[in-house]
Amino acid sequence: MSVTTQPPAAPPKKKSGLGCLGCGCLVLVVLGLLFAGLVGGVGFFAYQGILGLTSATPATIAAVTPSDDVYNAAQQKIAEFNQDVQNHQPSSLQLSADEINALIAHNPDTLKNNIQAVVTMTGTEGRVQGSLPTDKLSHGFIKGRYFNFDISFAVDFDSLTKTVNIVPHSLELGNKLLLDPNATADQDAFSKGFMKSFTPSFNQSFNEGLRENGGAALLDQTKTVEIKDGQLDIETQ
Repeated sequence: MSVTTQPPAAPPKKKSGLGCLGCGCLVLVVLGLLFAGLVGGVGFFAYQGILGLTSATPATIAAVTPSDDVYNAAQQKIAEFNQDVQNHQPSSLQLSADEINALIAHNPDTLKNNIQAVVTMTGTEGRVQGSLPTDKLSHGFIKGRYFNFDISFAVDFDSLTKTVNIVPHSLELGNKLLLDPNATADQDAFSKGFMKSFTPSFNQSFNEGLRENGGAALLDQTKTVEIKDGQLDIETQ
């Protein structure tokens, strides 16, 4: 009587320390979570309110076409940084707006899902202008429309909770300015109420998404994350 021995199962592949950042989709995750938070995670708007924040056509955004050299340089930076994270070595990563735009443009999901997104960074502030088709992001909840947005923000890192926090400065969805740094007292009350409801839920989902997509090692070793001198700056320890 012969006994057939099954070969041992292959060990699961370890996710890289950079996860989504390593494949150039970190900004896309932010945009998807932004929409998901508004549609289902926050409950701040009723259906008609959410529908009013979308448009029948995509926004017109100035085209950005980073060169292959910019993309390759960004990939090289990320590969070296990722290696340091995997080896638990202190490291730093600086990405310019052009490099982030190159990573977005080369991400397969960008073309496949008809996503437009342009990043700019000045001083300590970032800005993302974009347009996302609602079909897939809303799981069919809103079809045939576009989520057009313009958001400016700062980024900080909580070393105690090991979380990255997006701090919105202004937020425009469709033709509605939901967060205006120059708002009147009444408008400011609305903006503060919206952000009090939205921001904590968004940041929680964002950090959970990072950890689930292979970013746990990166977050656990991170010392700072910020926008500094017009660049995204990440330091690990």
